[in-house]
Amino acid sequence: MNTAPISTDVVIVGAGPAGLATANYLGLAGIRVVLIERNTGTVDEPRAVSIDDESLRSMQTLGLVDRVVARTLPGYGSRYYSPGQREFARVKPTTVEFGHPRRSAFHQPELEAILLEGLGRFPAVDVWFNHDFDRFEQDAEGVTVTVRGPDSHEKHVRAEFLAGCDGGRSSIRRAIGAELEGSSFEERWLVFDTINDADHTPDSVAHCDHRRPAISLPGFGQTRRWEFVVHPGEDADHFLKEETIRDLLRPYIGDRPVEVIRKVVYTFQARVADHWRDGRVFLLGDAAHLTPPYAGQGLNSGQRDANNFAWKAAAVIRGQIGPVLMDTYESERKPHAWSLIQMAIQIGWVMVPRNWFHTYGQIAFFRFAGLIPKLRDYFLGMKFKPEPRFHDGFLIADGETPKRTLVGRMLPQPMVTTGNGATAKLDDVLGTGFALLAIGDDAAAALAVLDQPIWARLDAERVALLPIDGEQRPGLTENRLRVAQIAAEAMPRKLEPYRGKILLIRPDRYVAVACSPTGVTDIADALSGLMRTAPGKDAASR
Repeated sequence: MNTAPISTDVVIVGAGPAGLATANYLGLAGIRVVLIERNTGTVDEPRAVSIDDESLRSMQTLGLVDRVVARTLPGYGSRYYSPGQREFARVKPTTVEFGHPRRSAFHQPELEAILLEGLGRFPAVDVWFNHDFDRFEQDAEGVTVTVRGPDSHEKHVRAEFLAGCDGGRSSIRRAIGAELEGSSFEERWLVFDTINDADHTPDSVAHCDHRRPAISLPGFGQTRRWEFVVHPGEDADHFLKEETIRDLLRPYIGDRPVEVIRKVVYTFQARVADHWRDGRVFLLGDAAHLTPPYAGQGLNSGQRDANNFAWKAAAVIRGQIGPVLMDTYESERKPHAWSLIQMAIQIGWVMVPRNWFHTYGQIAFFRFAGLIPKLRDYFLGMKFKPEPRFHDGFLIADGETPKRTLVGRMLPQPMVTTGNGATAKLDDVLGTGFALLAIGDDAAAALAVLDQPIWARLDAERVALLPIDGEQRPGLTENRLRVAQIAAEAMPRKLEPYRGKILLIRPDRYVAVACSPTGVTDIADALSGLMRTAPGKDAASR
């Protein structure tokens, strides 16, 4: 029997970390969502074990960060050991530029459970477990998705967009004809997780031995991830045997007992889909890219996809910005995702030496690097991680040099003092949507009286970042200007060139616009052209 399609705004296929985060962002924006997952619930086994500062910042936006952080091992580093078990390098990043440790250990099942519970806040978000994606059809007005429930009966859902978050074997990717491409990098590893592990090292450890490279990573609550290379021609099933695992662990923990809770032989890949979009259908997370785990960026890249896609889909659906905005999803995300894959390959080159010369050559290099402060700090501070940076997309370039400009980059997140004297992270003052940030008193005075219609259309929060100079300022002025104060020594270096200027901050915390108060009118006109707002749609009517 044919029935009318169920109406929603966005259909998400896949309730993994990317799909769950996307649903939370959209729910936060008041967007209707149907989330489809073929399994009966979220995962109950360890998968990803590293969450970075950008992802924790995203959890902060979603209002879930306290629950996530409570179950992490924050700020862990990396140690590199020679075949003789001598440490020859250590990476220990201490920066909190974005308000959180550069990377923390966590349990993916706990993150997914928190994200799923978070969806309970949003009546417009429906989660359908035990439902299979079957097919979709799209036209100029929307996309119709057909799914099959546990009784095998078809359901039809009509939406504006379809987000494919269905993993490395994505049905959505196949449906839009996208192909994975990239390097020929491909290796097999035995991966297993332990509880009550005797190795309490609070960092990841790379045993750089060309005979059998091995890696272990810390987890919350005496858990640990172990990874061992499986050489070409070796039998994968042999490595899954209990006695083989005991033999592999013996050089590192002796005969101390551990309990293995998951084991698999996994092929590490470095691939990116050749296109991430077909009309109203988009790929996110592992459906769009597969990342070797050496840098711990697979899940985190998916979180960046979710954040980028969700605010744009919400802005288009609400009529704030025209559909052309969706063109910027792939152009902004794909280059950065690929740069992180390349970084992972480079880290893998260090962790997985190919022969004796490779092993001892890199040991000599790192010992030499330790003698040069700038080179040592580059590795110690993990500054080799590609900084998120958009060269085009939803932004308007300013006049700063490429090294100094903040436009297209993620806004630093310092601690600030609010009007009532409390301390907070800057994002908690900016809110969860667009924000106009004035830096300094003169810029704040100009921001308080801006009256271009575009700022109201974006529903942009107005925030002034002012120096702590003894003057008491209310937290919310009569002009609805939120005030945050910061000590001169705490002002992020990247904000220094922007004293006296006004920044437009996107919901994903990237800087879209920077201008002086005298240039606001021209910027507003240019931004209106960039937005190409759809006529006849009123964001306020939703």
